[in-house]
Order: sequence, then C-alpha cells, then structure tokens
Amino acid sequence: MRPPSRKPRLDDSVDNQSVAQSFIRSHAPSAETRLRVNDDDQEPMFLERRLVGGGELGGSTPPSQAADISFAQTSFSHPTFTNIGVKLREFNNTVGSLQQLGVSHVAELPELVLVGDQSAGKSSLMSGLARVDLPRSAGVGTRCPLHIRLIDSSNGHWSCTVALQLDYDFEPPRGKIKRSDVTSTNQFPPWVKKSHRDSKIFKTIFDPSEIEDVLRWAQVAVLNPLSDHELYIPGDGAIARTGDLGEATRNSAAQFSPNIISLEIKGPELPGLSFYDLPGVFLSPDQEEDEYIVKVVRNLTSHYIRREGAIIMWALPMNADPENSISLGIIREAKAAQRTIGIMTKADKLAPENEGQWLAMFNGEKQSVGHGFFATSRPPEETLESAAKWEQLFFARERATGGNTWPTDFDEFRDRCGVNLLSEYISVQLGNAFAKSLPTIKGKVYARLKEVEHQLQGLPEIPHNVEHEVKSSLFRFLGRMKGAVKDSEFLSEWNTLNNQFRDIVFHIKPTCRVKEPATQTIDLSDCDTEVSAVTPSRRPRPNDSTIRSTPTKRSRIDEVLPFTPVKNESFSSNIVFNASPAASSSHAKIQGPFAGFSNLGRLAMDIREIRNQVMKKQRPGMPRDLVPDEVRECLCLDAVKKWQGPLETYIEMTAELLEKVAHEALQESLGVLRRRLIFTECEAGLKQFINDLVTEQKGRLCDMYHSETYQMYILNEDTFTRYRAQELEQLRRARAIFRLKGAALIEWGYEIKKLEDMSSEEKDREHKILSQQLPKLGRDPYETEIEVAAFVRGYYRTAAARFVEGVTMNVNSRTLAGPNGYAHLMEEDENTASLRDRLKGELEKLSQAMSSINRLESPSDRSMTVASDDMVDDGF
Repeated sequence: MRPPSRKPRLDDSVDNQSVAQSFIRSHAPSAETRLRVNDDDQEPMFLERRLVGGGELGGSTPPSQAADISFAQTSFSHPTFTNIGVKLREFNNTVGSLQQLGVSHVAELPELVLVGDQSAGKSSLMSGLARVDLPRSAGVGTRCPLHIRLIDSSNGHWSCTVALQLDYDFEPPRGKIKRSDVTSTNQFPPWVKKSHRDSKIFKTIFDPSEIEDVLRWAQVAVLNPLSDHELYIPGDGAIARTGDLGEATRNSAAQFSPNIISLEIKGPELPGLSFYDLPGVFLSPDQEEDEYIVKVVRNLTSHYIRREGAIIMWALPMNADPENSISLGIIREAKAAQRTIGIMTKADKLAPENEGQWLAMFNGEKQSVGHGFFATSRPPEETLESAAKWEQLFFARERATGGNTWPTDFDEFRDRCGVNLLSEYISVQLGNAFAKSLPTIKGKVYARLKEVEHQLQGLPEIPHNVEHEVKSSLFRFLGRMKGAVKDSEFLSEWNTLNNQFRDIVFHIKPTCRVKEPATQTIDLSDCDTEVSAVTPSRRPRPNDSTIRSTPTKRSRIDEVLPFTPVKNESFSSNIVFNASPAASSSHAKIQGPFAGFSNLGRLAMDIREIRNQVMKKQRPGMPRDLVPDEVRECLCLDAVKKWQGPLETYIEMTAELLEKVAHEALQESLGVLRRRLIFTECEAGLKQFINDLVTEQKGRLCDMYHSETYQMYILNEDTFTRYRAQELEQLRRARAIFRLKGAALIEWGYEIKKLEDMSSEEKDREHKILSQQLPKLGRDPYETEIEVAAFVRGYYRTAAARFVEGVTMNVNSRTLAGPNGYAHLMEEDENTASLRDRLKGELEKLSQAMSSINRLESPSDRSMTVASDDMVDDGF
C-alpha cells in the first residue's frame, strides 16, 4: 500500500477548478509545492514535483496542470492577487498575527498544534522548527501551552518577544482539587474562561541564550495570576532578581494553566510559521494529589485538537510502542486523524526488531493519519546547528548512534526525513489552509468590526443627563474633589496618619530578652523616653554563695530593661535606668489608631532561643560562634512580618479619610439635589469607586509587603552597618550592667541615665566602673547571641525606613493622584464603562486583523480592500 502522502487527496491535490470553487474567484497553493529561496539572489524558486512509481507526489494532477497551479500563476479572490506562492510566507505571518490578537471567537483560524505524550521528543522538535535552542529540560512548557510565531526579519537582527495571553481567570480553590472536580463544564479547574483575552508583554530579548530563563520565569508568572507579572521578569522584577527559580516554581499558586505563553521570534531566514505546543499528556502524576492534572491536560489537548481548523502535529518517539500513544487516542476520539501529520521523533533510537512496525506506518498500513508520517532525529544534547548537521548525516547513513543506522528500507521516504523537510511541508499546509479560508475569515472579521463600531456609537463617552443642573453639579463635584486632596487641612490629616504609621513601624522593632538560667532577666524593649529596671521589693544582701558564684551560677533575680527607642539612632540618647518599678509606665506610648500594635515587638527575641536556633542549624564540627545565614534571615523576616496589621490599618484609615473628603465634596456640590434619586445614586457610586480604588491600592501595597517578607534584602550596606553598630553598642552596654549587678560588682541601686543627661563626671565614672569590673567576669558567654540580636535590629531599622517611605509615596502618587482618577465618576455606570472598554479593545484588535489581511492584497489595486459594505453583503 502506498503511504497516504502519495495518494490523491482533496486537501493535498488542488487544481485550478477546486481552488476556484473554494475561493469563489481565486486559486490556492498546492499542498506539496515547496517554497525555496535562492541564497544568492533571494528570488523564489519552486521545486519540481517528483514522480514516484509513475504517480505525482501528493496527487494525480498531470504535469501540465501542475505548472498552471504554480504559486507564480495563481491568484487570491481577485486578479490583483498574483504571485500567491511568494505570499506563502505572508499568509503564515498573518495567521500568526491573528492568533496572537485572539480573534478566533470571530472566525475560526487554521493553526498548527503540536501534541504528544510526555517524553515524546517535542522539545527537540520545537527547537528545530523554531531554529533556536529552546529549553529541552523538564519544567518548561509543561504547565501551560506555548504559541511560537516565527517571522523572517529583513534587518538581519534576531529578537524574541515573550508575552502572556490570558484567556482564563484564576479562582483559588477552597481546598485541594480532586479528579472528580474536572468535568465537561469545568475542564480546567481552578481556571474559568474570560469574556475576552488580555495580553501582557513579558520581556523582549535579543540574545537566544536568554530564552530558557525568560520562558521559565514567564511560566511562573502565568502560574501566579494574582501577583503582578512584572515581579517575575528576569533582570527587572523583584522576585526574579532575588528569588530562586526552582522554589518559585514549586510554590506557584497553580500547578497548571490553560493560559498561553507566546513567543514572537524574528530573525534572518526564519520560516513564516506559527504553531501551538501543548504539554505532554500522561497517565500518572508524581504526586497523588495532582491526579486531577491528568484529566486537565487531556482536556486541554482535546480542546485544541477538536478545532476544525487545526492541523495536528502528532509527535511519537520511535523508541516506544506507538500503540500505547495516549495522544493518538485523543486524536481518534476527536475524529481528527485526517487532519493529522505523524512525526516520528528519536529515529536514532529505533531498534532493528521494530523496523517493520514503523515501516508499516509509513506505508499507511498502521496508525494511519491523513498527512502521513515524517521522521526526525534531533539529539537533545546537541546544539541547534550541530543537531541539524547530525540529523542530515544520520538519514544519509553517514552517522550511526548506539550501533544503529537508518535502515535502507526507509529510502523510499527520504523526502519525509528531517526537520527541514517537515518545516517546509507544514508551512505549505498552513498557508494553503489559510488561503482557502481567508475570504470567510475576512468577511467575518469585517462584519464583527462593523457590529462593534455600531455598539460603541450607542455608548457615548460621557452620558447625557436630563437636567443641566445635574450635569453642572457633577462637574462642580469633580472640581471640588480635585481641590480637596490638595487642601491643607486634608494634607495635614494625612501627614499625621503617615507619621503615626511611621512611628508604629519603628516602635515595634523587636526587643530582646536577656536571661540566663538561674539569674536575672533584662528585657531589651523599645520605649520612646526611658529604660526602666524592675527590681525586687528589697535589695538582696550578697551572701557567700553570691560572692563565690560564677557568671553562669547566680541567684535568680529578674530585671527588665526596656530598651533602645526606635525613633532615635543611638542607645545613649534614649535610655534612663530607674530603680523604681513605676518607671516602666512613664515612657511615651503609641497613641491613635495604631495603639493596639504597640507591643508587637516586645520580647520578640530571646538570647537562649537564638542559641537554640544556631545549634539546630549548625552543621557538625562548625565553631559555636559561627552563625548560619539562615538563622539571621529567619529572625529578620519574622521581625518585618509584624508589619501586616499596621499596614492594613493604614490602608483602612486612608480609605476613611478619602471617603470623608469625597462625602464632604458631594454634599457641597450636589446638596441642592439631596432629595432626588441622583444624590443617593451618586453617593453609592462614590463609595463603590473609593472601595475599588482602595482595593487596587491594597493589592500594590501588599505586593510591597510580600517583597519585604519574601527574602532579606540589603542594598544600602552603609546605613545597615551603621545601624547594626549602634544596636550592638546598646545591647553590650545593657548586658554589661546586667552581668555586673548579677555578680554584685556594681551597687544594686545604680541609676542609669541617658548619656545626654549625664555630666562628664558621671560618664567618666560609669566608664571607669565598666572598664575595671567587667574584665573580672571574663568573656560574655552570650556575646554571639547579642551580635545576632544587633544584626536583626539593625536590619529591621534599615528595612523599616525603606518600607514606610515606599508605602506612603505609593499612596500619595497612586491613590491621591486626583484629576485623572476621579474622571471615572462621570461614567454612566460600571457595566456600561466595562462594556465600552471591552469593545474598544476588541475594535482595536479587529482593526489590526483587517490591516493584516488587507496587506496581503496588491498595493497597486485596492479595489478588493474590504471598505465597501456591498462587497461584504455579497459574501465576496
């Protein structure tokens, strides 16, 4: 039996009459005619149709007729469409443009879809088709579809624009997704189809070696739809700059997405080609809880295969049994076998005993598909250039691998061996399918464009009000609102709120409990004015055991030293030691809306707990005073995580302040209409507007918070070093006095003042006491822990200054921007405004689609350009 590719078929053998019928007044390129470009003069060359066994390749059209349907002599829908063969590349580029614009809801587009089971060699095949080294390792393109568009660049430069095509919204599941949750009406949980496509540019690169990293991060962005995609852009995004790619992938919000990552690759001598690459289908996931993904991936593959305009590229490896192909089962279920091109990958892995089975497939005797089979061999360890040469030598039997050579029995099919021949074939197939369907596509796009224009005409930009007084009042309200956010009274209140937010963030700097077994306790806590020492009701009288005790065996006396005010930069300027217990209540307290958070940082650290963490994280044999970085980072991140409550309160208070100002402006502007319905509706609309505005702002500020709590980050090292030194000096001074009191080497009632309140004599006296008595105690056994606590407090101050300034600046520039934001209040209603925006976006895409289609026409004669309603009404 002859292979399907050598049988006459309606879609492969196209003569003048069949083309004219399908185009109405046009011809289409023959499916088997290949476009070649001469390297010297860049003029199009067309290969001669080869005769095999007396028949013509691809059909029974006689040679004389074959000449008639060459690309140079056919036309498209009109005599102006000449040289259709030259336009093959333009046709395929236009298909790619329309696919990226997302107009498939208007007209079904022909498309190439690459499917296959896991480990079918699709990654190497993709690299060969795209003529660039795409990632071939696990984890790229396996969790969402890819759309690759190849464009020949006339300027000779290579570039790749990666974009996110978002057709689905993410609805976070309440629990784990089960296999039973995947149904015919809910095929891709937790994703829900959107009414329109959102496209977001991710990154444009000019070095092919960057593709793998960019693609991997783009996939992470797709799998985290609730976060700003810009956070994951390599080199620019905060998470991509400081985070680990593997960890980010593992911690993604979703395990899979039907949204698309698109690659628009421009470069010299690239084929005008575009195709979809789908995740490989499989039967068993790595984790039992991911069983649902098996059905989701199968549904996705079936979804693309069932599109009537899809030409399926079915990849199956020659080192596996084709009868076990899951993809073939899906293709047959969709009744898409006649639209399928079989691509045998890993030809170098063919075992000699299996040659007969694969030869039968070439001959159309087994696993028959409409376009027959191609064979490819692209070793994944080879670079792009060497892989192409390797494949050429392999099929020419000039290279063997693993003891295997390409069997001579396959010589009859050498015109179907190699990625380059496959690329030529699918280019022609896609261009031919597009040429056939172009009149229909054009008509539908134009009809929808006119329909959208008509709908927009019924949605004026500013609604017409019945009463002129209402309209004037609304404009007065806008003017009052713009001025209100710049009013000195409002700014004063908001500045107060900012200062209170700043104070609480600095106030809750983590305090440290200094306590040894069987000894006193010093609480190094934050206070604005003083540090107090809580003493027993009577002074303990030193006895023999106290005098003889070592620093680690002292009587248990708890002493609390609230410590190191946040707003000042040094311990010396803020500490007063008081013998009275009442002193602890005399320092300034946080007032206002943030008062409830004032104790968040109290006793957040304990030197004994720090020691425990160090010991747990240390590897055996490490010095005890060598602190793992993980301990420092963990303590630092725990400290800044306490900002969440104050941040939420700050957002709520900002919203209340903004709502108050807006309500006053509404009362002043529309007060005369208070008894009418318009006032109530405006009041409700204003509240909703502010809620939406605050929700949007909250998302941005939460992103800032998550960036701070995601990973420790220090850029301003000078500031951090200064803060850490100040904190270390404070902690060491307090620790020294604690140890001396515990050893009875300093009088129990010693009063410690702020350094700025001390006279020179008092300073000298304290310095002399510490210098003389402290060496008697020897090295502090908790010196390492004290250094860690100082590191954490120094980092906290550095990060707090950055966070407070960033939050308040963001609110000032985004929420209180004024003139631009409040124009939204003039919308007719939310649904109308949303519909208007969606229609505008669709109109822009349809206009671009029409431009792409019209560019296929001859520039010398625009008589066929669809600018006439009569032509459309006639159906071409």
